[in-house]
Amino acid sequence: MAEAASLIEKYRVDGGVDLSKAAEIHHNILSFKPEWDSYEATKSTAHILKLIEADAPAIKNKSLIQGHIQVLQACMNAMSMRDERPIQWLLTLFYDMLREDSSSYAIFEDAERQKIEVYKPLLALLLRPGLDNYTADKVAWLLSAVMSHVSHVATEATVKEFLSNILDSSKTSCSELGQLEAITNLLKGDAFRKQVWSFAGIPDRIFRIQPKSSPSPHLYKCIFAIWALSFDPQITSELKDMYVIKKLKETLMYSRVEKVVRLCLTVLKNFLGHKSMCEDIVEEGILEAVQQLEFEKWRDPDLYDDIKEMAIQIGSEVNEMSNYERYERELQTGKLQWGFIHSSKFWAENVMKFESNDFRALKMLASLLQSSETDATTLAVACHDIGEFVTLHPLGKKKVAQLQVKEKVMQLMAAQDPNFREVRREALLCCQKIMLNKWQARVAAQTSSELLHIILASILG
Repeated sequence: MAEAASLIEKYRVDGGVDLSKAAEIHHNILSFKPEWDSYEATKSTAHILKLIEADAPAIKNKSLIQGHIQVLQACMNAMSMRDERPIQWLLTLFYDMLREDSSSYAIFEDAERQKIEVYKPLLALLLRPGLDNYTADKVAWLLSAVMSHVSHVATEATVKEFLSNILDSSKTSCSELGQLEAITNLLKGDAFRKQVWSFAGIPDRIFRIQPKSSPSPHLYKCIFAIWALSFDPQITSELKDMYVIKKLKETLMYSRVEKVVRLCLTVLKNFLGHKSMCEDIVEEGILEAVQQLEFEKWRDPDLYDDIKEMAIQIGSEVNEMSNYERYERELQTGKLQWGFIHSSKFWAENVMKFESNDFRALKMLASLLQSSETDATTLAVACHDIGEFVTLHPLGKKKVAQLQVKEKVMQLMAAQDPNFREVRREALLCCQKIMLNKWQARVAAQTSSELLHIILASILG
């Protein structure tokens, strides 16, 4: 039972694909008994190839091949055979062996020292016309894994050649998942990480995955690629520009596959070591997405501890990062969105900080309000914030008058654009606060509520 569970986990295919079918394919391939004597390409090495056993532990096959390195040479020669069944058997055997015991890569290091060619025969097989998806995916996986783990097997030129081939559907039969697995294999090693990331089409290939609709194996490989990239500070800054934190948040919101969630938490832990990423983690509101995971049902009880630990770490960053600093950074983007830093609580706690740098934040807010390029949501939020400043700051009315925004607010009250419904409402509220004195605002807020509803109804229809 344990062996069967391990097998299904290894070949887990979520997203509507039958798990038992994947396990059945694997079983059928390894149940096949290659008759090495009957193939022209392997007649001379049949006695060696017969030593390999598909159901043997990885350490046994590894020891056998290391003790008789000619076995690996015979396997590479077999890749030129026209019958794909023995090729699939060999590829699956190597795939299982390397995944079960990573020390098995040593056989390819020995092969490299013995001048046994690995890259060329595997690439030739990958480029064979009419190759089925399974074989193409497995040879791409094996080749990329060896290139990543064994020095001198690959160069920048061969990595470029390999990537060009697997991304071109007219040259290889790799599936979408097969492409992602090959890419993530290459990203595991430090040697070619920058080259792979800068290769045309790779960033798009990774980030076009949609957490809502993509199959879980595809999503997992996408997040795995991001995790591998997160170890490079320069690439991390580029990931920031591609809104990687937003991608992680969407994944945590929609995916309930444990290994995907766990990997997302691991990536976030890496990103917490970068100040600029910490800012995005706080700004994106990813803390709420992580905290929500605590209420889900997980099979692995340790995952609850991982979730709680990450929530604590992110919460610490939220507390350390001043809300007023967050407000200024949002102003600098030129786009405002509703959230805590536009709430009454925020303004009550931070209104006096707007005096810093000669009321710089207030001036930026007024500029957004007066710009013809500002979008509707930003205009509505800006009107709200101007109104809060006028109401709560001792010099609020005077400072806003100096910035001459009242006329713009009144224009927005009468805007006819059907998309400006929210803008008209916030402009009306803002105008009311500007035209009332502070002490009047406190009294009038109670007595004019009914009148305000009537005015709003008449303006907004």
